[in-house]
Amino acid sequence: MSLFFSQIFTLLTAPPGNLIYHVVLAFSIAGALQGAVHHWRTSGFPQARRTVVGLGILLGLQAILFIVSSLAWQGLLDPGLTLPPLDRAVSLLSLVWIAWLWAFPEPVRLAEAASGLLSLLGLTLFGLTFVFNSQQEGTSGFNLSTFETIWQAFSLGVLLLGVLVLSLRRPNGWGYGLAMLILAFLGHLASLLLPQEGDFPGFLRLAHLVMFPILLTVTQRFPVPQAQAKGQERRKPARAGRKAEEAPRQQERRRYSTDPKTFQSLIRLAAEASPEKICQHLTRGIAQAMLADLCFLLTVDIDKNLMITCGYDLIREESLGGTAMDKDAIPLLANAVQRGRPLRLPASSTSSDLKGLGKMLGLTSAGHLLSVPIVSPERGPLGGLLILSPYSNRLWTAEDQTYLSSVSSLMLPVLERGERMAALEMERDSARLEAQAAQQEAAEIKRKTGKEGEKGAPSQEQAEKMAALLAMQEEAQKSIEQLRSENEQLREKGAALPGGYEQMERELRQTLEEMARMQNSLAAANQKVLELESRPESPISNDQVEVIASISQDLRQPMSSIVGYTDLLLGESVGILGSLQRKFVERIKASTERIGGLVDDLIQITNLDIGHKEFKPEPIDLNLIIDNAMAYTSTQIREKNITLRLDIPESSPQVQTDRDALQQILIHLLQNATSVTPTEGTITLRVQMQQDQGKDYLSIQVVDTGGGIASEDLPRVFARRYRAEHSLIQGVGDTGVGLSIARTLVEAQSGRIWVDTEAGTGSTFSVVLPVTPVEAEA
Repeated sequence: MSLFFSQIFTLLTAPPGNLIYHVVLAFSIAGALQGAVHHWRTSGFPQARRTVVGLGILLGLQAILFIVSSLAWQGLLDPGLTLPPLDRAVSLLSLVWIAWLWAFPEPVRLAEAASGLLSLLGLTLFGLTFVFNSQQEGTSGFNLSTFETIWQAFSLGVLLLGVLVLSLRRPNGWGYGLAMLILAFLGHLASLLLPQEGDFPGFLRLAHLVMFPILLTVTQRFPVPQAQAKGQERRKPARAGRKAEEAPRQQERRRYSTDPKTFQSLIRLAAEASPEKICQHLTRGIAQAMLADLCFLLTVDIDKNLMITCGYDLIREESLGGTAMDKDAIPLLANAVQRGRPLRLPASSTSSDLKGLGKMLGLTSAGHLLSVPIVSPERGPLGGLLILSPYSNRLWTAEDQTYLSSVSSLMLPVLERGERMAALEMERDSARLEAQAAQQEAAEIKRKTGKEGEKGAPSQEQAEKMAALLAMQEEAQKSIEQLRSENEQLREKGAALPGGYEQMERELRQTLEEMARMQNSLAAANQKVLELESRPESPISNDQVEVIASISQDLRQPMSSIVGYTDLLLGESVGILGSLQRKFVERIKASTERIGGLVDDLIQITNLDIGHKEFKPEPIDLNLIIDNAMAYTSTQIREKNITLRLDIPESSPQVQTDRDALQQILIHLLQNATSVTPTEGTITLRVQMQQDQGKDYLSIQVVDTGGGIASEDLPRVFARRYRAEHSLIQGVGDTGVGLSIARTLVEAQSGRIWVDTEAGTGSTFSVVLPVTPVEAEA
């Protein structure tokens, strides 16, 4: 038996017999690669593309080894110096990519990094082995060297890791891959325990001859769509009879319940005004037309977030609601929808997209997947159509993709009509609410102005209040002037456009009228403030402050109208906007939102000053309060690409305090940190529970990277400032009104607020607020 194996090993390791070894390996890989390319072209699956890449790498490694061996055989290279290290390196790299090929049919970042790292280590070891081998003289062969032991041990470690990963993941067809790795393990183990003289391991080459033909099964892991069913029917014998031929034809006719023309007529007949009903009719019609178990309409918002608007379950015959989608859980689908590309995925036990969809939809298996985009020529990808087959296990073909793509082109005008209807309904509801609010505010102003003012002595605190009011009035006045200027520019640009712009011009004229109304309200407020300021000897009564608050409330009505009209223009429901026009309208909206923030601050300061703010402790969830504050400031954080780090306890206990006050404190601290932190900076939010002398306190810290505050400015950090008289503090955002509001809210609840700063780095705003644990009251 030893003589038999010795002859086989000599045949596999010595020329010209070793040519058989190289040819068998090369042809095995080439045959598998040919099948993978055919499978990729037929199915278009991403898994098939990865298979082509993996087999291409294996074939390239064998080609390098074959070429170098041929050169050495011709005497152009020293075979004893070059071939042994190269043979070990090719064997090791082949094992790495065979394990990658079988264990990870879908993209996994950790797997890509690990495979690249192992390949880099193998190349490094090859370089060291080559240098070592060139310095050896008179040895009995590479098989008995120390580096041979290192190579075999390294290969065994890689194989054990591959067997472990493959056994845990268990992807489609994992049994064939496990067989390949076990055969390779036996070959390397025999070469390590039973070394023989020579330069090449005979046991390992024999194992390779047995294991590499198994690669031909790698393309059978996923099913192949039967796109040529009609051609296969024609090849059936004629003696099968007419019934045998009519059955497949009838099945082919029943593949879709309607053709595209019938489906188009169905959509035109569904003249629904409600966007929700339009979505339900669309998904139901597509599910019935495609005979799909589940059909969903996907949409992409301005921030590139993906969500399910609605869906339909054909098996249960019921409409499904919408839900948000986590892009990290469905990377292939999210990338395809956002780039406007179709996607087909077969059912797989290791696909992160199918697992993520199954978890979102409450399915044990999402089945086969087909997605096509809905693309607007002007606005780009708006969303997509997604169909799944978790119950029928139907495999989607290229014909299904073409059919659904033709249907998706009909969706665009219907969806745009739904968006316009939704915008009109929102505008109508907003107008109704504005009218009601205006009536209530007018009655409130009339009631408050009829009261007699109560006299009081002027104080420094009242002077600070007046300065803050003047600061916000000045800011609002500047914003209005900017709005007027940009509206005029937009109107001039619109005059140069062809017909069809009259409607947009009318909307802009109405916007200017609303701005004029808002300016009149501001003028009335300014007049009141100037009257109070011109008579320093007269005290500021609560009734007078209430009048200012009422006027500020009245500013909300025209401001809401401006926001509604700008949203209408940006939605392009009254005409298409050019790039410059859209830029102007976006500036109008941003300036209006800025005025809204100033008005809110003005109202809050007034309520605090006249004592209308009543603190009502109630049980709250800290995580919910933190989430709301982050959502309120998320727009500014995204615009400046700021990293927000959270340091909060994993299980936050419920405490009892005033919900609105705590919410406002967090919002103002985060807004200040966002204003001073530069682009791509970092903000840290820490929330902890503390105890001191038997009392419970809530500790809040907001750390910014705004460069810090000068020591001479620290006493004015929480004071209300007027820009015309006091310069802005470096390291504190805007006029500081938000920080003054936070201080008032904290001190009104017997808390404490302070700031620690470091020049050139940033500041830490800290709040300690007394709270009551909910458990203490039980």
